[in-house]
Amino acid sequence: MPIVMHSIRLSGPQLSLVARYMLLSIVVTIFGLIALGVLYERFANTLLDRLTGERLNAQVTATASRLSSFLDNRFYQLSALSNHPAMPEFVRQDWYGAADADALLRLEADLPDLYGVLFFDQQGRLIRVVAGQAASGPPYWSGEDWSLDGLPVTQVDNVEIIGPALPRDGRSGWLIARQRIRDAGQGGDASIALHLRLASLTELLGGAGVAGVIEPLLRVPGGVLLDATGRPAIASGRLIEGPEILPGWNIVLSVQPGALLEPLVTARIWLYVAAAVILGFILIAFFTLSRRLRHRIDTLLHGANSLAGGDLHYRLPEEQHNDEISRVAHAFNIMAERLNDLISRTVRAEKLAVLGGFATGVAHEVRNPLATMKTTVQALSRQERDPERHLLLTDMEREIDRLSRVTTDLLAYGRPHPPSPKPTPVRELFRQTLSLLRPMAEDRDVALSSVGDSRLLVFADPDQALQILANLGLNALEACSAGGTISLRAESQGEQVLITINDDGCGIPPEHLANVRTPFFTLKPSGTGLGLSICQQMAEANLVTMTIASEPGKGTCVSLLFPGPPKPSRQ
Repeated sequence: MPIVMHSIRLSGPQLSLVARYMLLSIVVTIFGLIALGVLYERFANTLLDRLTGERLNAQVTATASRLSSFLDNRFYQLSALSNHPAMPEFVRQDWYGAADADALLRLEADLPDLYGVLFFDQQGRLIRVVAGQAASGPPYWSGEDWSLDGLPVTQVDNVEIIGPALPRDGRSGWLIARQRIRDAGQGGDASIALHLRLASLTELLGGAGVAGVIEPLLRVPGGVLLDATGRPAIASGRLIEGPEILPGWNIVLSVQPGALLEPLVTARIWLYVAAAVILGFILIAFFTLSRRLRHRIDTLLHGANSLAGGDLHYRLPEEQHNDEISRVAHAFNIMAERLNDLISRTVRAEKLAVLGGFATGVAHEVRNPLATMKTTVQALSRQERDPERHLLLTDMEREIDRLSRVTTDLLAYGRPHPPSPKPTPVRELFRQTLSLLRPMAEDRDVALSSVGDSRLLVFADPDQALQILANLGLNALEACSAGGTISLRAESQGEQVLITINDDGCGIPPEHLANVRTPFFTLKPSGTGLGLSICQQMAEANLVTMTIASEPGKGTCVSLLFPGPPKPSRQ
């Protein structure tokens, strides 16, 4: 069978497989980082919206509720004072009827949120004051530079909110809540007012912000923004309108997006730095791995080219790595071994088939004439009286017998009989083999011996097993000189039986050891070269593994691994 080997060459694209995987990984990583950056920006904006939106809405609503509650309490306090029955007498300075009102006013004026209580006539002029503990300066201790002119006025039901008056010249800010006194008498229209600390109202803004990020402010009539201390503030960030607590009075949030996002921006920078470091590490790792992988792939490619070029004995070095390439190398070696064995078997089978057909034809053509020649030579030899001619005829008869044996071997090789295996005692095989070899061994002064378990059985054709042992024994006898030894040994190896034939003869040179089983190859001057070939043929037919080990000058050991008898099946 002709076997054509082609060299394998890879002339693919410029980029190797590893480089393409590396490029793909880099592209995927870069797109992943871009997607991560976009998601990060969306997350930051969403976070800002949530901080300034839903989450702060509750706090701002609660703050507006506190401010409204503060003002409602003051309105209730003002209503209670304006409706007090003795308040008109107090305005008219009727001290006999206003004692209760005076005590109440002094008690109410001492509240920490008030500077005092003020009374105005129908023209809005200040007519009386009741100073509280927090009162200082005008209009309590002097009336200089104190006026309501120019201050915004907000009407809430029947209450006037005047102000606020912003802090200036070291004085605190204030606002006034004023309401008419019920039944002031004499057609008068006097009013009572609470002089409120502006800081008492703005201090309620303190819990609605985030330090350095969100600052709550109070917008008052006139558009002035007040901070939590009651002082005017300059909004430097984004303004977000809050709920209204009075007409023209509402809460405003000043948001600093930069301060809010500063930790996120820093985290983003470090994120990009980490991504760059990871990308660099990926590049270095891929470059290193690609070099190693390319070297290992080149080794596989060299092995494939060697195998394709006909070097069936080439084997890849198997590394200790337990990875895919190591497994491929191991599978490659197994494939090469099996391919070598398959090709060897195929070539040998074709060679044997050709030789077998040739041998059978030659044997048929030669055997009958040899028989006729032998009969003629024997008849002439019996009638010959001349000693020299008689000797020639005897030699001719011997050569005819030798040719007859050769034709018999050719027929046995060309038309092997199928085996009939059965359990065969090793003891009986050894006895018959030694019986056949003993006459020749005695002539050559060679000692024969056999050892092993006498109960061992082999599953093989008895005649073919005996022929194998006899042929191997004859080869051993021919290799031994006087005083040599030949031993047959049998031992069990699991479910198989190992039989070895050892001799201490001349041995086989290493360069000829691989060819000794090739048909017609022989190292003996008078050999046919078919003995070991026939033994190999019979061994394979009986599923026997035959191996030959030899060392020149020390002897040869032939090992036969026979299958053991099959175990009886349970019904």
